[in-house]
Amino acid sequence: MLLACLNFGCQDSSHKSGRWQPVRQADWKTRFHDVFFFDKKNGWAVGNNEGSSLEEEISSVIVATQDGGKSWHPQESRTPYALKKVQFTTVNSGWIVGDNGLVLFTNDSGHNWQSHSIDTFNNLYDVYFINPQIGWIVGDYGLARYTNNGGETWKSTNEKFREHALRGVFFLDSQTGWIVTYEGYIYQTLDGGQNWTRKRPVGYELTSVYFIDRQNGWITGNKRTILRSQDGGKSWKYITEGSNERHETSYGQRLKTGDEPLHSFILFEMSFVSDQTGWIVGDLGVILKTEDGGNSWQHLRGGHRQIPGGDVVLQGVHFVDNQEGWAVGEFGTILHTQDGGHNWMLQSEPCYLLSDLSFVSTKIGYVVGDRGQIYITKDSGKSWQSQNSGTMECFMSAYFFDAETGWATAEWGTILHTQDGGGNWQSQNINTKNALLRIFFLNKKRGWVTGNSGEIFKTEDGGNTWQHQSSGTNRDLFGLYFVNEKQGWVVGDGGLILHTQDGGKDWKIQKRIGERWLYSVYFVDEKKGWVVGIDGLILHTQDGGKKWVVQPTRLKSFLKDVFFLNSNEGWVVGGEGVVLHTLDGGQTWRPEPTNSTYNLNAISMVDRHNGWVVGDLGLILKYLPNLKPKM
Repeated sequence: MLLACLNFGCQDSSHKSGRWQPVRQADWKTRFHDVFFFDKKNGWAVGNNEGSSLEEEISSVIVATQDGGKSWHPQESRTPYALKKVQFTTVNSGWIVGDNGLVLFTNDSGHNWQSHSIDTFNNLYDVYFINPQIGWIVGDYGLARYTNNGGETWKSTNEKFREHALRGVFFLDSQTGWIVTYEGYIYQTLDGGQNWTRKRPVGYELTSVYFIDRQNGWITGNKRTILRSQDGGKSWKYITEGSNERHETSYGQRLKTGDEPLHSFILFEMSFVSDQTGWIVGDLGVILKTEDGGNSWQHLRGGHRQIPGGDVVLQGVHFVDNQEGWAVGEFGTILHTQDGGHNWMLQSEPCYLLSDLSFVSTKIGYVVGDRGQIYITKDSGKSWQSQNSGTMECFMSAYFFDAETGWATAEWGTILHTQDGGGNWQSQNINTKNALLRIFFLNKKRGWVTGNSGEIFKTEDGGNTWQHQSSGTNRDLFGLYFVNEKQGWVVGDGGLILHTQDGGKDWKIQKRIGERWLYSVYFVDEKKGWVVGIDGLILHTQDGGKKWVVQPTRLKSFLKDVFFLNSNEGWVVGGEGVVLHTLDGGQTWRPEPTNSTYNLNAISMVDRHNGWVVGDLGLILKYLPNLKPKM
């Protein structure tokens, strides 16, 4: 109680705060770097956790399945370092390499992993075993180690590889192998690594190399690079060289105005099951497939195709036959296909950042987030269903007037509108390419939206047309609230608080508090309102903004959203799992437990007993009030 008094002020004992518990969270808060299946049932994926803090991110992850990915279970790595590659030589014996020279080995299918020293602290990027005895590991600063006794000892090669960053390694047999580098070099040996020849057909980062036989091999890399050799690596053909138009017409890749060129893609890994059939995964959710030995590639998924989650980075892929395979990547993504990659199903609940939510009743609510994600619940958050937004842009804000009618805003001037509860989302035209950061409607017809570079737009017809309003600033505007058709406020970076008394025809700076970001604003009437921002800042006015006073919190983390039920009771959410609650208009604020350190981005309260919060890594919390017992 003393700590609460010191930090948030003392309240009387009648202050009854609640607590928050997760109703949705990701299966794995992980950036998966690689996946390997020994057969159709037994597989492993490795990576490191993603989080709001460095402590959370430096936590390695191993997950395993024995039923083809229907269920995945964690395995203990006993190390904080990121894990980059995994390979099993038998269903029991496997190897993992990672940062800081980490090498792990198991002989019991991963139930126990043991650390092996190869005398380096360099980051390691690839491991490849020809058989249970002979294997290679490569990493930064020209590091290449090999073993011919199952990993009991590891030896260095005479070649120093110019201390290049070695990214991929593959050996066809004990004598013939290849290594590719970040600097774009291809090294080849024909004598077990004693001597190496060097080529540099392109100047881009190369990420992986694979040969199906002595003649046919492929290399992937940055700028959507695919190289093919049909003479054992003597020469390489740049398969994907060409214009963006060629990528669009030849590979089925759709361009989108305003986006970067297609050559900005990086391709990370490949998996071939024959000399004709293979797959490649990469940035922006790209999955490519060839059925003619790599002469042509079909664009199956990702990139600028307008699908939910289409731009998640995929870094690992493994197929066990022509039909069945897996792909893994950031945000805990594990994908599975049983038809050669034409259709992919998630085997994990992804951990995309969730940015905003809007509840219209104690049962029905909507949540939006990164990668075009929109979720709906009809049972107070017990279950969530994904909706097809038709876009991969990252959503910033959502507002629902009732269960059927709502809007969502995103990057690149994106506004989507639904009139059937999200069954269909339609794009609305607005004259900007800036990110739209906040949307607010008074009724089904009249609404406003704010965005980057001082953008403010208003609609009088439900978003069929949007008229630009002059804000008088080029600052990013994060928060927006109207109490009626005339009185409204907008807040943003540069410590700006803007106010209008005529529906936005004339916006004036009401207050500027220096170079401090203000994220959210909420008013309960024309007089009483609150603003929150960085460094634990809460501002309050009782005269419509003529005078703003600081309400102390003594927090250092940012505060992202504010919501009040009335002039007395309200909540604030922010960084590192912070939720604050007040019953006296903010004179005193009291923390409510969330048992989370993830950043919380938005809050919606239907009444004092029913509320929800969304945050980073796919987190949704539900309010559990501390109800007084009935007498």
